[in-house]
Amino acid sequence: MPSRAMECRRPPSVSSVMPMWMLIGLMVCVGALSSASAERPRSHGVPVPLFVSWGGIGSEARVWAAAHMGVNLHRLPVGWPDASGKYDFTGTDAMIRALHKAGIRVILHFFNHGVPQWFWKAHPEARPQDAVGNVTEDYPSPWNPYVRAAVERDMAAILEHLKNVHLLSLVDGVEIGVGMEGQLSYLWDTYRASDPYALRAYHRYLTAIYNKDLGQLNRDWGTHYSSFDEIRPPAQWQDTLECRAFQEFYKQSLLDAAIAYSAVVRRYFRPRIWYWMAHFIRYPERHYAARYPVEYVRRLKALGIADVVQTSSVPGWETKDEIRRLKAIGVRVVGEISITPSPQEQREDAVTAKGLGCDGFFVGTLENLFSADGVPTPAGEETARLIAAWRAGRGL
Repeated sequence: MPSRAMECRRPPSVSSVMPMWMLIGLMVCVGALSSASAERPRSHGVPVPLFVSWGGIGSEARVWAAAHMGVNLHRLPVGWPDASGKYDFTGTDAMIRALHKAGIRVILHFFNHGVPQWFWKAHPEARPQDAVGNVTEDYPSPWNPYVRAAVERDMAAILEHLKNVHLLSLVDGVEIGVGMEGQLSYLWDTYRASDPYALRAYHRYLTAIYNKDLGQLNRDWGTHYSSFDEIRPPAQWQDTLECRAFQEFYKQSLLDAAIAYSAVVRRYFRPRIWYWMAHFIRYPERHYAARYPVEYVRRLKALGIADVVQTSSVPGWETKDEIRRLKAIGVRVVGEISITPSPQEQREDAVTAKGLGCDGFFVGTLENLFSADGVPTPAGEETARLIAAWRAGRGL
């Protein structure tokens, strides 16, 4: 099953509740984390497994409970401004401080795909569109210039704020949302590149790779187009030169957006951890979703902007060899399925991720694992057991 859609919401404020039993238990945990490198903490020369949470926090007690459990990275989503362009960073600032204080590394998750309704009203043409005109609001079209401008302006505003309040030094890494659910991906049921800006970009791409030689394109494809502007994306995947050309354009478009947004980050600081969502998926859906993690990560790593990759640990979507190829690039791999798993789902997810050879697993939201005062839920108790077993090298 696919990763559950992430709900765009403003993170709640952080309270100052912290039970004493958590503080005592954390003295050893925090000391170990603070003495390790940010990117690849090691214990006796072996990289420490990654146990990653996401979302809002709700209370400081949850942060300390998570650190005591062994959670060592938290992906903190920061979204768009309101319709008037105003931000409320109160909760975000407090959560960064709380996570850093507890020894959990902070991954600033730019929630670029969580487009608010006011943006869709202003730019309805920014919805990705398929060949018959169906649109989706799951993410904005990467070819739309208004989308690119809005996302880059939003990221710059967030980073400028954190710089001004001296919190940027507490941020260990960044996660840049691009496509569907923030992944380097489109939806997987059909191609979505038929909005006007997408078509224009596709025509420019074909004109460039064929050096304006339409005749050569027609000979290669076995077609009879009278102009580049006449060409439309294929309706479905077939193993033809035409489909392969479109597929390369489709993949490159996501990569271009990821690189452009990364450039915004680099104007402000050099993250110690570049974190990406790059899921696998089975065929034939992989063609429509353009989910090719190894290709994306290899390119991003060559640019110095890839350290950790979170990918789907779904049976049938990927193999041990695919995870191995990702790790061979020089990144660490976190397996993920559920955002709010039940105890049984968490156990199944962790077992699958470990069996595939991942370096850790995504534990979901802290709200699902702890009550507001830091008491573990049944899912939290099972997560604590799984983390302890994984770290000790025992079976899950």
